[in-house]
Amino acid sequence: MHSNWQQKFYEKQFDFINDHNYNDSLFYQQEAEAIQEQAGKPFKAVLELGAGYGKLANAIAALGKNVTTIELADKIVKYALQNAHPSVEAICADFYTVRLKKKFDIVLYIDDFGVGSDQDQVNILKRIYDWLNIDGIALIDIYQPLYWKNVNGIEMQPTNDPTVQRQYGYIKETQSMTDTWWSVEDAEEKFTQILACYAPAQIDELCHQAGLQVVGYFPGGAMDYNTWAYQQVASLENCLSYRIKVKKK
Repeated sequence: MHSNWQQKFYEKQFDFINDHNYNDSLFYQQEAEAIQEQAGKPFKAVLELGAGYGKLANAIAALGKNVTTIELADKIVKYALQNAHPSVEAICADFYTVRLKKKFDIVLYIDDFGVGSDQDQVNILKRIYDWLNIDGIALIDIYQPLYWKNVNGIEMQPTNDPTVQRQYGYIKETQSMTDTWWSVEDAEEKFTQILACYAPAQIDELCHQAGLQVVGYFPGGAMDYNTWAYQQVASLENCLSYRIKVKKK
């Protein structure tokens, strides 16, 4: 299952960002090291869902891991393959339907969890369960509804290109965040992703339905849009998103 907006949004976001050659290798190196620390034990075989350009996968592979990535958008996978670390296998597929023969020590779903309904989340969590080795763990980023409710309507310039604009939104009825991008040169055509947000108790219940147990919470950061100052680590209630660590029950 994937929503109609997904492939178009990710490919257009790629077009908006890809023209700008950011030196973000240090960020991904630090993120890979954080994942290694959060895992809490040695691991070798990694599966990353929604891997985007493959930069995080490359940073994890550089730590001596074997990484398999799944990404929906063909042009993004082609970019990832062109720049892939030798220990990264990049697959273009829908991870709701893809068939994988391997099991993994760790499954990563960083940044894009929340596509579709609650049942869709349970379905992908069940797939994560099936992909894990018996003692494997998964790290999943969850959007915090309280944060997104408070930033509804905020606009910003997400790249160095002043013609590219971005707006955050929040849909109260479905407890979902929205992330909309557009070019001021064609403001009528906007591209939006919609992701469900979950409080800790809510995601705990969804994991329970999938046979998974939450064993750790790692709060992320938060932007103060009054001062445009970013707080690297916020509280679990005030962060933009938080990471959960899950294992099989």
